[in-house]
Amino acid sequence: MKHRIYQIFAAGMVCCGMAAALTACSNDDYLGGHYTTEGAGTILNVTAQTDKAWADGDIIGIAAGYGQNDGTARNREYVYQADASSFTNKSGYPIYVKGTTSIVAYYPFVGTDGAEPTIILNTLNQTQVTDYYFAKVEDVTRQTSEVNLVFKHALAEVTLKITTPTDESIKSCRLSGFAQKAAVNPYTLDKTLEAPEDLVVNGTNLKTITLKLIPQALSADGAVKPQLVLIGNIRSYTIDMSDLQLEAGTSQEAIINVTDGIGTVDFIPGGSQWEDSGAGGAVKAQ
Repeated sequence: MKHRIYQIFAAGMVCCGMAAALTACSNDDYLGGHYTTEGAGTILNVTAQTDKAWADGDIIGIAAGYGQNDGTARNREYVYQADASSFTNKSGYPIYVKGTTSIVAYYPFVGTDGAEPTIILNTLNQTQVTDYYFAKVEDVTRQTSEVNLVFKHALAEVTLKITTPTDESIKSCRLSGFAQKAAVNPYTLDKTLEAPEDLVVNGTNLKTITLKLIPQALSADGAVKPQLVLIGNIRSYTIDMSDLQLEAGTSQEAIINVTDGIGTVDFIPGGSQWEDSGAGGAVKAQ
C-alpha cells in the first residue's frame, strides 16, 4: 500500500470565559471553550492509518471515552483539507486529554460537532450499506505524546460462491439468524445488536454474492438458526451457517456446492483485510 502523510493541526487557546457561570475558574480550567476539572489538558499528536483514499471534504469524528456527561470530548469534527494536506477541527475546539482515557474515531462523520452522535450499523439493504471505519486506542494519558489510530472496516465481508446442478438457477437467497442492525456506543465502540432479521438478495442466476455483515457471535441454539436458503428454479437448498465467524475488517469466502442436492459449506478462514484501495496512508496530526 502506498502511504501518504496528512496532518491534523489543532491550535489550542487557553482562556477563562463565562466566569459568572463557573466557580473558581482559572486559565488552566478553561481550555478552548472546554471546562476541565483536572487542570490543563493536552492536545495529542494523532497518527491515523486506513486503506481509504481521503478526499476533499471527508470528515472523521473523534471522541475521548470520558462518558456522556462530558461535553468537552464529544464527537469532534475533523475535516480533510486537500489544499492544505490536513484535517482541521471545524469548530476550533479539538479534543483535549485531561486524564486517562481511550480515544475513539470513526468515519464517515454523523451528527453535529460536540453533540453525542447516533451511530447505527444497518446491513438489511446491501445496496445502501454505510461502510463505517472505526479506530480505538486505550490508556491515553496527558503524558502521551502521540496516538496512532488504526482505522478498519466496522463490518465483515463474506463472499458466497455457489455451484449448482445443471439447469439450476438461483433466483434469490435468504440469510437468517443474523442481526442486521446494531447501535454503536460513540465512546467505546461497543455494539448493541438488535434481534435477527432475514436478509434477502434477489437476482436471475446468482453465482457469486458478496455481503457486508455486522460482526457477531452466532449460535445454532438461538431462537433463529443461522442458515442460508437458496431459492432455485428447480428446488430450494438450506445451508447451516452457524460455523461462520464474523470479525470486523475481515474478508472470507463460503464455498457452497449444491450439485448433489444438499448444501455443503467450506469456510475459508478469515483474517485477510478487504482489498486495499491503493491510495490509503498515514494521517499525522501535530
